[in-house]
Amino acid sequence: MIKFKFIFVLLISIFAIGITMPGCTASAGDEAPEINAKKWLNTDTFSLAENNDKVVIVEFWATWCPPCRASIPHLKALHETYKDKGIILVSLTNEPDSPKITKFCSDAGMNWIVGLGSTSGSSYGVTGIPHAFIVVNGKIAWKGHPMAGLDEEVKKIVDSRPVKAE
Repeated sequence: MIKFKFIFVLLISIFAIGITMPGCTASAGDEAPEINAKKWLNTDTFSLAENNDKVVIVEFWATWCPPCRASIPHLKALHETYKDKGIILVSLTNEPDSPKITKFCSDAGMNWIVGLGSTSGSSYGVTGIPHAFIVVNGKIAWKGHPMAGLDEEVKKIVDSRPVKAE
């Protein structure tokens, strides 16, 4: 029993250290890690560095995730509202490219940039989805659930700075 308690305390300690280590999760003010995908939908390629003068919403999601699916109409409305104001929406999933995923995105009306087979979630410290980040001038300006505060933050950013349209 003592051996079990020791192992349990050791595992909890390692977990606690791991989640509090600096650099494990991207936070507001941090440089935004570059994003990647094995295949892009609605564009040939995408790079944060090449879009440094734009506001980029990076959203992590998956087709199998009910809250992610529920947030798609919300993201679609956000995209339609701000796409002509220099706001770029990029949705990334680690799911591999497949006709099923491509069809899902098409059927869901995801007419913004979608990256398939992305490994970027780990660079951002994403441990749960859906999760969104707003990147301004290469830095993370906000992070959170796409349906909890994202709209308000995008509006504040748009209202506070001139944003170039594409």
